[in-house]
Amino acid sequence: MRAHNRALLLGQILRAGGLSRIELAERSRLTQQAVSKIIPALLDGGLLEERRQLASGVGKPRTLLRIRADARYAIGAQLDRDEARVLMTDLLGRPVRAESQPLAPGFTPDHAVSVLAEATERLLDGVDRALVLGVGVGSVGPLDHRSGVVRDATNLPGWHEVPLRAMLAERTGLPVLLDKDTNAAAVAQHWPGEPEADVAATAVVLVGTGIGVGLFLDGRLYRGPRTNAGEFGHTTLAFDGPRCGCGRRGCVEVLHNNAASTAEAARLLGIGLVDLVQVLDLERVVLTGPAVRAAPAVYRDGVEARLSELLPVPHWQRVRVEVSELGDDVVALGAAAEVLGAFYEDPDRGPA
Repeated sequence: MRAHNRALLLGQILRAGGLSRIELAERSRLTQQAVSKIIPALLDGGLLEERRQLASGVGKPRTLLRIRADARYAIGAQLDRDEARVLMTDLLGRPVRAESQPLAPGFTPDHAVSVLAEATERLLDGVDRALVLGVGVGSVGPLDHRSGVVRDATNLPGWHEVPLRAMLAERTGLPVLLDKDTNAAAVAQHWPGEPEADVAATAVVLVGTGIGVGLFLDGRLYRGPRTNAGEFGHTTLAFDGPRCGCGRRGCVEVLHNNAASTAEAARLLGIGLVDLVQVLDLERVVLTGPAVRAAPAVYRDGVEARLSELLPVPHWQRVRVEVSELGDDVVALGAAAEVLGAFYEDPDRGPA
């Protein structure tokens, strides 16, 4: 129970950015006595710091408890079909260092692991490895999140049953978490988290070398029983359309990528999203990825127009369409956030 309460208090402080002991007791619904017993250990362990606010009136100024940002670090990486991006974050999830490297067509698993491991070593130069929680990787799929195996990565020849998590862990000596790039992007979009009841049913649409979605449903990231939910790009729009890399015809992804203009690509994406919204009763769509960042207004307006035109729903079921503000590192940030999230759920595990 005490371990649960430590995690509860750290999570409340993280989301609020800083709380007094009284506020912490109110938000966590723990007694002030329980809070007073737990906080000294978190301070002594270096996870928290105290900061006294400036006096702004009568009475003693409050002392805020805040997460100590340099207490731990996490590595986050994106493995795409043409690029690897790797960054290091502090315990608040803020990027500290980052780098990217292009990947040549037909790159092998061994080459990808070497690129990720070498970038990790450069980012950790001068950092106490005892404070490093691990490495999170957001990769193209399909993959098995639980076993850390890339199954048959679409448009990556030779990537069949690749134990990417084990390979990278062996090279770095750090714990590794593997997830789909779309899930990592969705985690980044929701970091550092909100109460479950306040999280809208959301699809985070990643438009890059492929198209997929990360899903937040009922306040939680939804991966599916085989951890491969979100393969939205391979939804069929035209059964007799052009052949897609997945082997089928007329998928959203191939039609989008073959579109004659950006506006047409956005229109096709929006048409595909209509079905997704109806099937899952989505409240919010967040657009991200290189294609969206190149023309954010075109994608937002194009998707909004198709949803408004094709969804036969009343005003109270309208869907919010947004463009992510997290930039090129959204997947790597989310992968690091997944590592941090595991720590905040169980801070007693400590770093690697």
